[in-house]
Amino acid sequence: MNPRNLSLTLLLISLFSVSEIYSQIFQNNFLVTDSIRINFDNKYFISQIAIVPKTEIIKIKDRILQPNEYQFFYEDGFFILSDTISYSIFDTLVVSYLAYNLGLKKEYKRRSLVMKYDSQSGDTLQIVRTETNPFSPENIFGSGIQKSGTIVRGFTVGTTKDFSLNSGLRLQLSGKLSDDIEIVAALTDENTPIQPEGNTERLEELDKVFIQVKHPNAIGTFGDYQLRQRFGEFGIVDRKLQGLMGEFIYENTNAFISIASSRGKFNSNNFNGQDGVQGPFRLNGINNERDIIIIAGTEKVFLDGIEMKRGENNDYTIEYSNATITFTPNRLITSASRISVDFEYTDRQYSRNFFWCRSFIFIL
Repeated sequence: MNPRNLSLTLLLISLFSVSEIYSQIFQNNFLVTDSIRINFDNKYFISQIAIVPKTEIIKIKDRILQPNEYQFFYEDGFFILSDTISYSIFDTLVVSYLAYNLGLKKEYKRRSLVMKYDSQSGDTLQIVRTETNPFSPENIFGSGIQKSGTIVRGFTVGTTKDFSLNSGLRLQLSGKLSDDIEIVAALTDENTPIQPEGNTERLEELDKVFIQVKHPNAIGTFGDYQLRQRFGEFGIVDRKLQGLMGEFIYENTNAFISIASSRGKFNSNNFNGQDGVQGPFRLNGINNERDIIIIAGTEKVFLDGIEMKRGENNDYTIEYSNATITFTPNRLITSASRISVDFEYTDRQYSRNFFWCRSFIFIL
């Protein structure tokens, strides 16, 4: 089989796997029936936030409407009727459909305005009614979701700049949306250029924003993530990306897809050490450019063919903003030392796209 036919076969298998798993993931839905009065706006909203497309049945005067007699806007959650239908303003629409069991409501409110007939005045009044389930974080996220975060409000003023307001939000979520769906998220509206320090073995990335949804048959990640794939001895992919990553598992089929923009360019520096010099050693870009920023956590450092560990108590430390590396006294550098550093860096010029796809079928 030539490479083109092999790639086409893998793509078809991946698409088939996605369609099969999609039906398995969202099999946890329920039937909803809404009664909606005819209105002059000809816009009818359903009660649920997420409807399964093409599952609706709309009745008027005990007659089921055909698909060409209405238009349904699934993303916005409403439909309109065709002008060819004859009906009265006193009629009622009965809409039955399947909805995804997401545990979310269309509206969250503490109070609402309701119409009430006043027998003394003989008029209809609008009164404020307090909702039985008051607005709270549990109403939005559910009792099974753990959440934490911070809201920052401040101002900046100086002799050479005008008064300006600053605000920021950081939110972390983790827990289960349903019995089978679990979510992990780190969200922020801040755009911080702060790079983590490279003097510890583990990094705390301040600018990592992502949403990850897990299911027994699938895992989806949206935002910042690290792609690590290994096939055999030389088929290794280790990249920090920003985009979409999905993994699907159904029976004996396993599919994986990654669509993203790369946060940096890959490069490798090879050089010899110097007697009595532990560093810092400057890292350069592909075209020997020096004004680069190393993407945090992407470096792999080898000394005489042995991979080193980052950290002041281990083998080396790295300054990501200055693109320099320094070895600790645990590893003495001489002129015979062979140093190799693989890393990703950004020169803040152009973005690059990344696409990765694979599929496996296990034959017993």
